[in-house]
Amino acid sequence: MKSRNPILPPEFFFPDGEPHLINGELFVYPSCDKSADGYCSDELYIVRSKDLSDWRTDGPVFDCEKLKKGSAGKLSDNVGSGLLYAPDSLTVNGKSYLFFCTSDGFEGVAFSDSPSGPFSDPVLITGDKTGEYIKGIDPAVLYDGGKAYLYWGQFSSFGAELHDGFTKIKEDTLVSGLVTEEKHGFHEGSSVRKINGRYYYIFADIHRGKPTALGYAVSDSPLGKYEYQGIIIDNDGCDPGTWNNHGGIECVDSQWYVFYHRSTNNSCFLRRMCAEPIFFDKDGHISEVLPTSTGMSEPFSKGERLYGYQACGVSGSAYISRDRLIVKKGKAAAVYRYVDTSQLFSSVEYTGDGSAELDFRFDADGTLTVYINAETDMQIDYFTLT
Repeated sequence: MKSRNPILPPEFFFPDGEPHLINGELFVYPSCDKSADGYCSDELYIVRSKDLSDWRTDGPVFDCEKLKKGSAGKLSDNVGSGLLYAPDSLTVNGKSYLFFCTSDGFEGVAFSDSPSGPFSDPVLITGDKTGEYIKGIDPAVLYDGGKAYLYWGQFSSFGAELHDGFTKIKEDTLVSGLVTEEKHGFHEGSSVRKINGRYYYIFADIHRGKPTALGYAVSDSPLGKYEYQGIIIDNDGCDPGTWNNHGGIECVDSQWYVFYHRSTNNSCFLRRMCAEPIFFDKDGHISEVLPTSTGMSEPFSKGERLYGYQACGVSGSAYISRDRLIVKKGKAAAVYRYVDTSQLFSSVEYTGDGSAELDFRFDADGTLTVYINAETDMQIDYFTLT
C-alpha cells in the first residue's frame, strides 16, 4: 500500500519537499522544522523511497556547521543566521549537488558522490563577472539540454544559467521578474520542471489571500516568458494557523504527484510532508486537487483507524498536534478524504481522552466529515468506522 498523508511518522516535520526520481528511486529534498515558533532549522535531511510505501530518512546530510567550516568558512561573519531554508538538488554525470539557502539570504551549493549525501565543501554562489553573492531564498535547479538553470527569490523571482561547476551564474543570462506577485501571485518557493517540451514554474501562490496554494506558470523557454495557469493544490484549512505552502511535482511509474506540506499545532510551523496524485489534460493543464488523508493510497475501509493527525481539514475548536487531534470544549469538525463509499458505515467511534458527542456525514466523493461536540477539552487518538 502506498503512503497516506502525512507521508512520514508524526515525529518528522520535513516541509518544502522537492521530489526527484533518480535511478528508479524517489528522493525528496525538504527543509526541517524543529521549533513550534519558527521556520526550518540548521539541518537538512533527505527522504527517499523505491515504492512510495516504505520511506527512509537520511541525515542530517548538511548543516550550518559544514557551511561555516567549508570553503565558504571565510564568509561565516556574513552567513550568520544559523538556519537553512528550502533546498533543491541535482544529480548529473554521477555527481550530486545540494542547492541551499540561508535565512539571511545567501545561496550556495554543496557536493556529494551520491544523491543521498552527505554533502560537503559548500560554496556560496556568485555572479561570474561581478563576483557578488546572489541573494534570495528557496533555490530551484533545472537541468535541460546539457545546461543547468538556477531560480530563486521571494515576491519576484530570478533565473539564470549556471556555469559548469554550478558555483557561479552567467550574469549575461540573468532574468529578473520571471514570475512576480503582481502578475502571477508568486510569493516564494520556486520549483521548475520540463514536461512535454514546456517549462512549468511552480510556486507558493497568494491569489487566495495567503500563500497556502501551489500555483504554476508555463513557458516555452526555461527563462521565460511565463504565463500564469492556475492552482494545483491549496492547504488552507488543514490547521487553523496555516500560512504557506511549498513543493514540487514528479512522475513515478507514469503517475504524476504533487509534494507539498501541511502545518500543525495551530501554527504556521511544524509542517509535514504530504503528496497527492495530479492529472494533466490534453492541453497540459493541471487540474486542481484537494488535500487528502489518503494521499497516494486507496480509500479508508470499515474497521480502519483514521488517526487524529491524518485529518486533512479541521475547523471550530480543533487543531492537529504532534500525533493527535486536539479539541477544545465546544464544537469542531475534522475532515478525512477519502473513504470507500462502496461500503456501508453505521457509526464513527473515537479513542482518546475526554468526552464528546459525534455526528458524521459522507459526501458522494467519499469525503468524511466528523462533527464533534466536545463536552470537555479532549485529545482524539483515532476514529474507527463501523
